[in-house]
Amino acid sequence: MKKLVIAAMMLAATGVTAMCAVTPPIVNGEVFPDTEGNHINAHGGAIMEHDGTYYWYGEHRGEGRPGKGQRGVACYTSTDLRNWTNRGIVLSVTDEADSPIEEGCIIERPKVIYCPATGRFVMWFHNELKGQGYAAAQAGVATSDNPLGPFKLSASSRVNPGIYPLNMSEADRARNWDGVELEWWTPEWYEAINQGMLNKRDHESGQMSRDMTVFVDDDGKAYHIYSAEENLTLNIAELDSTYERHTGRYIRIFPGGHNEAPAIFKKDGTYWMITSGCTGWAPNTARLMRADSIMGTWTQLPNPCVGPDADITFGGQSTYIMPHEGGFTFMADIWNPKDLGNSRHIWLPIEFRSDGTPYIMGRERGEASGDEAWRMVWSDEFDRDGKPDPKIWSYENGFVRNHELQWYQPENANCRDGLLVIEARSENRPNPTYSADANDWRKSRKTIDYTSACVKTQGTKDMLYGRLDVRARIPVGGGSWPAIWLLGEKQPWPSCGEIDVMEYYRINGEPHILANAAWGTDKPYQAKWNSQRIPYSHFTDTDPLWAEKFHIWRMDWDEENIKLYLDGELLNIIPLSSTVNGKQGNGTNPFTSPQYLLLNLAIGGDNGGIPDPECFPMKYEIDYVRLYEPAARK
Repeated sequence: MKKLVIAAMMLAATGVTAMCAVTPPIVNGEVFPDTEGNHINAHGGAIMEHDGTYYWYGEHRGEGRPGKGQRGVACYTSTDLRNWTNRGIVLSVTDEADSPIEEGCIIERPKVIYCPATGRFVMWFHNELKGQGYAAAQAGVATSDNPLGPFKLSASSRVNPGIYPLNMSEADRARNWDGVELEWWTPEWYEAINQGMLNKRDHESGQMSRDMTVFVDDDGKAYHIYSAEENLTLNIAELDSTYERHTGRYIRIFPGGHNEAPAIFKKDGTYWMITSGCTGWAPNTARLMRADSIMGTWTQLPNPCVGPDADITFGGQSTYIMPHEGGFTFMADIWNPKDLGNSRHIWLPIEFRSDGTPYIMGRERGEASGDEAWRMVWSDEFDRDGKPDPKIWSYENGFVRNHELQWYQPENANCRDGLLVIEARSENRPNPTYSADANDWRKSRKTIDYTSACVKTQGTKDMLYGRLDVRARIPVGGGSWPAIWLLGEKQPWPSCGEIDVMEYYRINGEPHILANAAWGTDKPYQAKWNSQRIPYSHFTDTDPLWAEKFHIWRMDWDEENIKLYLDGELLNIIPLSSTVNGKQGNGTNPFTSPQYLLLNLAIGGDNGGIPDPECFPMKYEIDYVRLYEPAARK
């Protein structure tokens, strides 16, 4: 078996930058040095490609509070997205009194786009005036004829004064909020925010603009996306053909949602946006939004982050989503408020579920990843018609375990159209092992009512550490109990160890997907379990067509942990420090020895539930099995 690396998808995309021609590295909070060995001091920024060079613009930060020691906007360049040269400050603060960018101001979230209509490079940023904290909430614009600057400030102001959003009703435009005071976070206050109370407050002066980004669509139109209304509401505002001014067309989305740090991309005609909540410098749970039209209706989905520290966006806050030939990379900052210049970077690939929903897989700090981390050592793609390769796969036979209803036989496992198909059938024939006096349930059954198959790699392909991936479509009808699991051979069960990469069955009548491991105790045939039981609805709530699609089950197994994933979502971590056998296993650890793989479709029994006659024949389809080992292992 093997460790799976899901190949990066080739994606068509447009955004703030052109499609990058090389694949970015994984950056996971470690020092990201420039070519002089210094940590890259470019935060809250973005990357623009122009004529084969990548320009990374970001906030130059000093130590301590915002504005202290900030010199302006820094720029770094690269030809491979890995080696970055410091090009200095391309938009500098000034000592000119009363300038919007007078030293002591706060410049955040710089984004640069190239305008074909003017031939100029246009920088947008969130600007706060010297000595005013975060009260000014202005959008700054600067331009240059050269991507390395110097950029010259052309404007700093609030946005779209005297203009109502396109999606604000006439009734809400006519409301009068003068003298109205409401307690924050009450239902009445939320309703007032939704009706545009703060938008009306700022109508004449212009809307506040704090955390922001810019986006160029594939039709060449550009948009300024920013937090307004005290960070309570996001605005999406259209820019004119120069990309330097607003047209006056804008919408409000998620009023009262308290979103900041917007990062946007487009894939297959769908717009996706990742934001954060507003918790100061402390990380929080990311938000995912989608829309079919950038100026249309947006909906919010669950947290796109999965894996370690997913609930705090891996310790970071979104800044930009970079398109490239392999797909998209999520960029974030791990803020260090005591030393902002030393805030760390996160660059993680965005992956996609079978329904097209994006997600970001977290990693332990310092964990290698991507194509550089794994090397395939074996796979079966099931691209031969007929029986699975007899040099690899053998079969269980008869009634085997758990009082299951099916009779296992090789006839029910066949390869066709690039799939291994395990088929459960409703049958009725005599049980050849039947004995009227038998106490063994396997022999006391007069008939065989169901047949299926269990294929295994016992004695041919085993695994000790590495990454296993199985792509499959599982049956979910009544009575079905499909599984992907592993067993050791050195001792009887459970001291041999069992890893259930996937089981599907009903618990108290409700379907669940399980990710488990078991090992021995002091008593024969009694196991100690580490089990995660995830309601099937967890997956179907996001994708009602989940059962019609193929999914990837993955196991990462090393000397410290067994980690079990489904479509990149971490379901269970099993520390090997806890998996020591009891007396029956002589205190050994079964997960430091090789295990072989089993793929089977059981029916009924202890956990499968009552079979639904309408669901037969029932098919369990496996697209591939792949085994990887660390690339460093020779």
